[in-house]
Amino acid sequence: MNPPFARRRQHLLQEMDRIERMELGALAEDYHTRSVGGLEVKTGPYFKHQQWKDGRNCSRRVPPEEAASLREAIEGRQHFEKLAQEFIEVTVAQSRAQAALPESKKNSKSKSKRRNGPKPPPSSH
Repeated sequence: MNPPFARRRQHLLQEMDRIERMELGALAEDYHTRSVGGLEVKTGPYFKHQQWKDGRNCSRRVPPEEAASLREAIEGRQHFEKLAQEFIEVTVAQSRAQAALPESKKNSKSKSKRRNGPKPPPSSH
């Protein structure tokens, strides 16, 4: 294994291992406006956790006190996915580099081809 590839792969795996929390989906932040005594008042933020589940977009409201923790977990998953993609790219590059190297063979000399059957008759001109 090529040392630079091996070191990079090991580093990526260690970085992945340090991610302790992950969550699927996305966190949306929303604000509402309402009229109070003729003035427009902005309320919120309101948080909504969305994710695909069983082929459908599922959504749930998240209390503001849970939003920061959920956001960190989503960012952890996104970071993990980025590292995993880089790991794939490094491994593909390593595989291609190894495939480009000439293979050492025990007997590199070509063997003579042995003919099956009788020798063909000489051609007459």
